[in-house]
Amino acid sequence: PENAPVQQRLRDMVVRESDQLNEIVTGFLDFAREPSPVRERINVTEIVQEVRESLLREMNGAEGRWHVEVVAPNYPCIVSGDGSQLKQVFVNLGKNGLEAMEAGGTLTIAIGGGGGQPIQIRFEDRGPGIDPDRVAHIFEPFYTTKRTGVGMGLAVCARIVTAHDGTLRAGSRAGGG
Repeated sequence: PENAPVQQRLRDMVVRESDQLNEIVTGFLDFAREPSPVRERINVTEIVQEVRESLLREMNGAEGRWHVEVVAPNYPCIVSGDGSQLKQVFVNLGKNGLEAMEAGGTLTIAIGGGGGQPIQIRFEDRGPGIDPDRVAHIFEPFYTTKRTGVGMGLAVCARIVTAHDGTLRAGSRAGGG
């Protein structure tokens, strides 16, 4: 039929709009749900390695534009928390860092501390960075600087980290990232 291309475009539009609505509702529900972590001993180095593999599979496809480097001590970095919630935080932070480097680049995930010191996990990208006036808002629900997305990811991450007695901070380096 001669209307087939028009019908296909309309079907594609409906699917895209449906996916976006699903993302909005899911983000809102994740934020509204009080994170109550199931506490167990977790080696965050192992979770970060899993996240690394997951991010590379999801982002690279056949292009291979992105790299994820993990810098970790040679001893286990144990925390008390919910492994699936922490993994959700790490995946979100990693995706944000990789997406900030539109042309590709290296995301470094550095783990420090342990041995009686607080564990620190840093996600460092080489993207353009964030304007100082925007940094104060990135953990607020529905705040986004992206063309797509609804601005719930970092708000959910902040709630999960707080429920784990942690702190989530963001900033830019001189020259970006």
